[in-house]
Amino acid sequence: MNIRFRCPHCRTDLEFDDLSQSQAPCPRCGQPIALRISAAMRERNVVDQCAICDCPTVYVQKDFNRTLGVGIFTAGAVLFLVCAWLNRLVEGTLVWAAFVVADGLLYKFLPDVTICYKCHTQYRGVAANPDNRAFELGLAERFDPLDKRAGADNPAADWKGR
Repeated sequence: MNIRFRCPHCRTDLEFDDLSQSQAPCPRCGQPIALRISAAMRERNVVDQCAICDCPTVYVQKDFNRTLGVGIFTAGAVLFLVCAWLNRLVEGTLVWAAFVVADGLLYKFLPDVTICYKCHTQYRGVAANPDNRAFELGLAERFDPLDKRAGADNPAADWKGR
């Protein structure tokens, strides 16, 4: 299991592979960082809670750079539009189809990464946990409200629509 997170004290990006320790000092600020490694993490290599902030809610997504993904999509769209502008709709459709197939192959073969809603710690190389679902905007808003002034006392955090 590989854990990538930010130091809660100095916000330096850190990476951690050793799960045998209960705490480790930050190499930059020297402050101790507590690691709350659960039994499920140690024994089954499954993320059931965040080891950094102890948040019980995490989500799973594909381990792919979003900026690169948007760039690939934009390149496919631009090539399609160029072909359409040149009245080459068949070629443009084939180009677009090739980009769709490439996207599907990337989605199928890329590994998953588990991410904490609260502190955004990333867990790679872990076994799948059926309790961890895909990203949900409502849960993300509960842990990181758009209105930063509301902080932890966000009155909309527990709101349930009718």
